[in-house]
Amino acid sequence: MDQETEKRIARLEEEVRALRFELNELKQNKQVIENGTSENHLVKLNKAAAQERGDKQESPKTILKPVVQEKPETPPKKSRSFEEMVVWALPKIFMLILVLGVLWGLKLISDYGLFSNTIKIILAYFLSIGLIITATLMEKRKQDSSQVLTVVLYGGSFMIGILTTAAGAILYEVIGLYVALFIAILYIAYGIIISYFKKNEVLSVFIIFTSLLLPYLLEYMEFNNVIILLYVLLLFGAMQWVFIKHRQRVALYVAYFFSIIALQIIYSLNEQGEVYYFISYVILNAVLLAVWLKIFEAGKFRALHEGMLFSLSGLTLLLIHFIPEDSFIAFIVLAIIYGSFAFYINKRGEKRIVDVVGTLALLAFFNMLLALELSPELGNILLPLSTFIGIMLAVRLGAMLMKITYSLLFMILILGHILINDVEPFWSVEHLNYLLILIYLVVIFAYIKGKSIGKSAITFVDDFYPIIIVLYFFIYIVKFDGTYFSEYGFPYFSCLVLVIVMLGSFFLPERIVGRILRYVLIVTFGIVTLNLLPTHYVDGMEMWLNLIVRIVYACVIIGILSDVYEEGYLYNKWIRGLKINIDGLLMLGILGTMFVIYGVLNQLIYDGYIDYIAIVATKTILLFVTATISLWMSTKRKLKIVRVFGYTILGVAICKLIFIDLGNLSLLVRALLFIAVGGIGLLLSNQLLKSKK
Repeated sequence: MDQETEKRIARLEEEVRALRFELNELKQNKQVIENGTSENHLVKLNKAAAQERGDKQESPKTILKPVVQEKPETPPKKSRSFEEMVVWALPKIFMLILVLGVLWGLKLISDYGLFSNTIKIILAYFLSIGLIITATLMEKRKQDSSQVLTVVLYGGSFMIGILTTAAGAILYEVIGLYVALFIAILYIAYGIIISYFKKNEVLSVFIIFTSLLLPYLLEYMEFNNVIILLYVLLLFGAMQWVFIKHRQRVALYVAYFFSIIALQIIYSLNEQGEVYYFISYVILNAVLLAVWLKIFEAGKFRALHEGMLFSLSGLTLLLIHFIPEDSFIAFIVLAIIYGSFAFYINKRGEKRIVDVVGTLALLAFFNMLLALELSPELGNILLPLSTFIGIMLAVRLGAMLMKITYSLLFMILILGHILINDVEPFWSVEHLNYLLILIYLVVIFAYIKGKSIGKSAITFVDDFYPIIIVLYFFIYIVKFDGTYFSEYGFPYFSCLVLVIVMLGSFFLPERIVGRILRYVLIVTFGIVTLNLLPTHYVDGMEMWLNLIVRIVYACVIIGILSDVYEEGYLYNKWIRGLKINIDGLLMLGILGTMFVIYGVLNQLIYDGYIDYIAIVATKTILLFVTATISLWMSTKRKLKIVRVFGYTILGVAICKLIFIDLGNLSLLVRALLFIAVGGIGLLLSNQLLKSKK
């Protein structure tokens, strides 16, 4: 018993020691994880007990638990508040105000003659240097709140220095031209250096814009064009050092835009040495391509940057056209550069950029054909084709700004083509271009629809773009009709085409025609029908076209009414969901059909195809037939409005028969008419009696 008691006491002591060991671990609140595993809590207790006893037995197997590694939470991106944006923009605004104030102050001093021109220029330079010193002292304080202000001060000193140099050399003539040139170059070097070290894109834009004022000083000094162009190229090339280092894309676009504009302005001032301008355009565009690819990053605004590359290069092609002499050489070189660039990009797998540069190569080729002046009519085809390609590329890239720009340009070209060019002669480039533009519109619509997934609300592409296509189509048809068919001003051929298009829209799916086109065509059909009611004074072939159009329109109305009445295809697929009064719709359709047939009868009288007496009798029969059909339809479907309309037309027909026809018709015609009317009346009475039963 004593031995068993001692054993139990020993076991209890071991368990107490194990519990103490566990308590110490909990107090330390540290978990030691080795080799990505952790031991089970009970195993640790057993190990501790075994160590206290000095037991040499093997320790039990450990139970391994996988370590759960929590993913570090990425902090949300900080977005500037409105107040922060205002604070960021205020220094720049006030610096601009300060510069304007200085300029107006100098103007005021000049007006009152307080200082001489030399003193004014010296004071302006002191202000520029003072801003540099102030910015340097503020930087030494190393306050984060002053960083934006220091950048603005550096930029303001640069702008004041450049403007002062230009004023001293050109306006006041107190600085020698070569001295002014040296000072301007020093300021430009200073601007490039601060742009590099300050890493501020707004400052870079400011520097490049102000630096491009120097070419006008050089032009004033009557420097050689080569030197001026060389300066623009060197300035643009030097700024690439800054753009590449700090990936300043917007500054690159602004620098390129103002550089090519500077080239164009300088050329317009002297118009000589065209080849040097061509070389400058090519070099600038090649540098743009290379640097753009260097700093390009596929991100949120990828489509915008791709669109900017395409638009700026397209602008370059346009500006080259303003230099008429041998511009085709520049287009050939640019086409080769674009093609080589596309081949190089294709090896890197950048398919979207290949599309951009490949399209530019194609446009450069088109411009080369225009520059060769192979045909004066070639531009009518190539210009819409170029804008069409630009729209297709914009849709593929998803570049909204590019889509808007090229769509507006495309619309302007189409409008100009419609207003200026005609469809005659039949075999002409102008006529062909009408058809090509229609194909462009259809291809754009099909391509956009192919990329779209679905639609919910009314959109421009789904619902309004089909209307634009049909509108352009009918403008072409009306022009074609007026040239080759209609001589009296009424487009009968176009009216027939309208019927075909309207019926086609009824059977085509909504995905193709949209939600609004059908209603637009129906309204147009109704307006044309109203124009068919009066008699048309036509002759020749148009007499037959007139009658055919009237009969076709009457048949179309009858067919639509029959489908609605019998609840056929159109009714079940489309009209049922419109929630309109079918009774009133049928009444209007019957009335419209009657009026159209009346118009046909009046036209037959004018054209002399049928005698007047026969037409009078036919009109009376038409009234009785209309009343009969209306009353018969109302008995089958319980249509109250149609029934009232039928009785009304029946009363009008009887009154016409008694008070008009009896006095105007001969005995033979009167007999035949009364026999026909009597038979129709008996048929009508029989139908009404059946409905009562």
